[in-house]
Amino acid sequence: MGVTSLGISLPKKWLHYYNLKQGDEVEVEILPDYTLLVRPSFIKGNVGYNCQILRYDGEAVNESIMRLISLYVNGVDSIKVVCGDQCETFKESIYRVLERNVIGLEIIEEGRDYIMLACLVDILSLPLSEVLRKMSMLIPALLRDLKRNMETNTLLDMEERDSLIDKLYLYAIRQLNMVLHGKLLLDKTGLKSMGEAVSIANLLKILERMGDHIVLLHRWYNNARGKKEVVDNVVILLDEVIPITEKILNSYLAILENQSKIPSIEKTLSELRIVEEKIKSSTLDAGPLISLTRMIAYLRDIIEVVTDIVVSRKLRESACEEGKLVESYK
Repeated sequence: MGVTSLGISLPKKWLHYYNLKQGDEVEVEILPDYTLLVRPSFIKGNVGYNCQILRYDGEAVNESIMRLISLYVNGVDSIKVVCGDQCETFKESIYRVLERNVIGLEIIEEGRDYIMLACLVDILSLPLSEVLRKMSMLIPALLRDLKRNMETNTLLDMEERDSLIDKLYLYAIRQLNMVLHGKLLLDKTGLKSMGEAVSIANLLKILERMGDHIVLLHRWYNNARGKKEVVDNVVILLDEVIPITEKILNSYLAILENQSKIPSIEKTLSELRIVEEKIKSSTLDAGPLISLTRMIAYLRDIIEVVTDIVVSRKLRESACEEGKLVESYK
């Protein structure tokens, strides 16, 4: 301990992992929750990992594609696919992934026995907080389009629009992983603390699953277009589901940005129960019944997750004073 500073001891295992020795520089970042993040100085500005190799031998194409997406999600910047004489065939699968599943990953080079991919998008051009906002806007928009399809007996490509939700989801998880691995500064993402990363990941997954159920409703409609009365019953229930979805996504997710007062949870849950009872008491087919019921359950989950985040942000402001608990998260 000096006059103007304090000294800290760094774990030997951590020093060996980064091959640090006496005299090497490290960065110390003060996070919004006043946690200290220590990283080697050579990591500064190096968002993502350099290059990883993925080997494909012509078998287990689905597993190889999953591994490719996993490398992207884990923050790898460049991926070299070594595929021998199977490159031409595997390239078609890669193109489908690039089109439907990921943002910014592109084929930049092709050799006789390899394919080189790189993530060309600046990860900071679309921060996690903005991704969350865009996903929360897409869900009500998809529901409105679904309702319009049913009312006008038309067929829009809902699955293509849902793929944008999938892309945004994986892009956001990539950012979260890069933060957790020390490759991206926390304040660049809009997160307030490392502790809320798991809750944000849950929130992203809930929105992604809501998009999947809208697609399931769309597929059901494609097979039930001739059953006007049945379709009309779903339209009536969508008139109930869409407003409550917009209300919860707009009001609760806005809290994460401006930290305004949390809406009345009791009132919101009561409104959800009313809509849920209308769905359960209807004579819907099993498909739309399950999907609409799940949508309500996901909205309830969103309220729970946002409440968790709000409380976690206020924990450091709570204190016990002479036996009296000051609960600042109310």
